[in-house]
Amino acid sequence: MTSGTSRGPENESTSPGLPGSADKDLAGHADRVRRGYLLVSGLDYFADMLLTVTSVLLLQSLGMGSGAVFALIAAVWIVEGVSEIPTGVLADLLGRRTSVAISFVLRAIGYSALFFSGSVYVAAAGVLLSALGGTFASGALEAWAVDETGAKDPSGLDRLFAQGKIAENAGLVLGTLTGAALGTLDLALPQIVAGLTCALAAVLSLRLMTGRPDPDRPPAAPEPQAAFAPRLRESFGEVMTGTRLTLRGDKVLIALILAAALLWLFRGIPGVQWTVVYEGLVGGNLLVLGAMRSVGSLLEIPLLGWTLSLQKRRASARRTVIVTASTAGALALVCAAAVKEPALSIVCYVCFSTAFGLCMPGVRAAMNERIDSGHRATVLSVASLFNSLFTGGGLILTGLAVGDLGSTALAWPLAAAGFGIAGLWVASLAVRPGTAPTTTTSTTGSTGPQEVRAP
Repeated sequence: MTSGTSRGPENESTSPGLPGSADKDLAGHADRVRRGYLLVSGLDYFADMLLTVTSVLLLQSLGMGSGAVFALIAAVWIVEGVSEIPTGVLADLLGRRTSVAISFVLRAIGYSALFFSGSVYVAAAGVLLSALGGTFASGALEAWAVDETGAKDPSGLDRLFAQGKIAENAGLVLGTLTGAALGTLDLALPQIVAGLTCALAAVLSLRLMTGRPDPDRPPAAPEPQAAFAPRLRESFGEVMTGTRLTLRGDKVLIALILAAALLWLFRGIPGVQWTVVYEGLVGGNLLVLGAMRSVGSLLEIPLLGWTLSLQKRRASARRTVIVTASTAGALALVCAAAVKEPALSIVCYVCFSTAFGLCMPGVRAAMNERIDSGHRATVLSVASLFNSLFTGGGLILTGLAVGDLGSTALAWPLAAAGFGIAGLWVASLAVRPGTAPTTTTSTTGSTGPQEVRAP
């Protein structure tokens, strides 16, 4: 984080050109960025989670059979996977703010399409457009927050992403419960509320995602821009070359990306089955299913607060949190599959989903420590690409191996073992010394193409 060293009142100054004033400006900007990041992240999750309980039911009500629903979900993974790199390059070219705004606009259109049309084809197009929109924000919002807060020390990144996870969980809980409540009135209502939320988030992202002030020189007049297509081709080549070099030169970063993708895969397998497994136990009540989905995220909030305090006291807190959470999560998922008592099984599954959430801030912080500013959005999109490919491919294989979605006997114990092993692998990588990014020759800034700052 960008904050000046501790100084007494005699050294403070409010004059615009003096160092004390510059440090205050940068510290104030970092605080504003942090607040903007938390607000936009919360709205992002709120909009998406409005649909978590009702979306499949809505598609079925429009006449889409189970095979078509699974095919559409597979198409969503494919769209997200193949779009990650191009949209990451666009984020580094156009600027992170523009990319995030585009993401929310596309999702606003996609979600609203399902509300205003009763056509199954329009519904499918809306789902795919929303999936494409999500990739424009994947990596871009996170890259903007890291670059603009100037968080270079590990504890600063851990705090940033732990606070971000709390904001995401708040949006997740409110979105899930609100969507379930609206779904009891009309299955399409959550869609239009999600669309309106994304429209609001697009406006707020343009307003809040500002660039860092430079105290050393006044703002330069904007330079005339070359034609977009040549700039896109040139920047695509530059960014992809830099990204290739970043990945090729850091084997730990590549291993982190692969290990994190495995965590997503083994989290995704039970995530597909849980509604089928527990629907009968709760009598098909949407509000109860929504509450079950939300309680784990609620538990994460105080636990993430505890991890923040632990990080202040122990240098090895990141590894401790990831090892503990992944081990506990693996054991909880085995118990959820094995125990016969429904209430206990539900509690165990909630513990598993909570464990996954506790792992992620440390994983994200470890990745960002090893990525230079200029290619951050693109490299993070590479990580999201692997998450999509691993999860999509793994779910296809799981679907072939598990005939009954309500059966946990095979899939959940295997997922538990994989989750525990992947967590230990991530924990060992997350504390390896990074190539502390320095300010680079970046192709863009948060508000569009700017003079490069070096890694």
